Amino acid sequence: MSTLLDNCRATNLVNDRSLLELGSFIKAKPDEYVEAGTSSLPITGRRKQVLKNVLDRARGSNTKDLVLSNVVVVEGFHVNIVSEARLRQAGV
Repeated sequence: MSTLLDNCRATNLVNDRSLLELGSFIKAKPDEYVEAGTSSLPITGRRKQVLKNVLDRARGSNTKDLVLSNVVVVEGFHVNIVSEARLRQAGV
């Protein structure tokens, strides 16, 4: 259930599809993989994830949701990853 902010990844990743918004899962193509070290791990699907109350706004600390789109699912991966590069692209 741990989520790391990763400055090396180009994608957001979760290890359990139940962490995605209900009904938003889209099955991946059979040839979609994530490279991790010397391993190629199959992507089972992708979609949207909402991390509730993790951003600070004018109303106070932890009052805004972080919505991540195109999050890949790699079942059983050891940790969930939020890409710093993608956050910067989105202006977060």
